[in-house]
Amino acid sequence: MPFKPHYLLVVLTVYWFAALHALPMGGFAPRLTCRCIRTSSAFISPARFHRLEILPPGAHCRHIEIIVTKKDNTIVCVNPKARWIKKVIAQLQSNKRSAGVPISTTTDSINTKLEQRQ
Repeated sequence: MPFKPHYLLVVLTVYWFAALHALPMGGFAPRLTCRCIRTSSAFISPARFHRLEILPPGAHCRHIEIIVTKKDNTIVCVNPKARWIKKVIAQLQSNKRSAGVPISTTTDSINTKLEQRQ
């Protein structure tokens, strides 16, 4: 049986699809969904915060997501419309202004401030 190039093409295509589906989605592909499925408006004391992440709307999610990691490593998605979280964020921003530190729109600035408070 003579070798036919289209057989090679079919075999390589099947191999490529199998390899593509074997890749771990969390490791190589970007997260294309919201991280917060449910949010809570219940107050969490800022003294219990380990990290505060504010994720702006984007291609992954059309909502603002506020994720609080507490010192006991539990993660809580906070409703961005909750009055208490707005006050906490405003307080952190005013602390940065009074310290003469430029305010960044990234979550790193808030994370750094929380780590300095500990």
